[in-house]
Amino acid sequence: MSIDTTSYYESLLASSTSVSTAAASSTSLTSDDFITLLCAELEHQDPTEPVDNAQMVDQMTQYSQLEQLTEMNEKMDSLTDSINSLGAVSGLDYIGKQVEAEGYAVSKDGEDVSILYLTLDEDAAELALNLYDSNGSIVDTQTFTDIGSGTVAFTWDGTGYDGDEVDDGIYYAVAKAYDADGDKVGCTTTTTGTVTGVSTTDEGVVLTLEDGRTVNLADVTYATQ
Repeated sequence: MSIDTTSYYESLLASSTSVSTAAASSTSLTSDDFITLLCAELEHQDPTEPVDNAQMVDQMTQYSQLEQLTEMNEKMDSLTDSINSLGAVSGLDYIGKQVEAEGYAVSKDGEDVSILYLTLDEDAAELALNLYDSNGSIVDTQTFTDIGSGTVAFTWDGTGYDGDEVDDGIYYAVAKAYDADGDKVGCTTTTTGTVTGVSTTDEGVVLTLEDGRTVNLADVTYATQ
């Protein structure tokens, strides 16, 4: 199963977004709808009180603008497809390479657990790292103290709160860090892996890693053979 390492929690908002999109599409008019309404208006108008010439010119102007917008949208879609195709070709260069990208997914396969890198903007007096499963439930929490600014590597032992080994799969780490005064410290996470596949999605070009995780090409910060 392929799981996006950078948009797990954003996907929780996907259902509401899709509903909004559906609602918008159902209330928008196409050029065919406009012509149908215009013809119906002309067919049923009172011949003794025809439509005012100024109104007719205004309606025809609106139709012309609608046609231009439709044509512009089609050209934009074509341009987007071309850009995505170029991005997919560029993504092929990453096949077989080790990449580092923004993300917070950790894969576990037996004793093999992927490494997560944390970058602190400042020294942190306390750092808490919660690990969630695919259902959004916390399975483990790791805490650290007196962590210097910069990047540190974190390797999870793959066990839960009860000390038992958790099931193999993809888990998600959310880090929170605080300084000695209790103020929040900026913390970002990155993941690494070897690229085995490339695909084009609505979110752009996506690289598939050897353990099934995916990263967006735009989030790659480093690559090596």
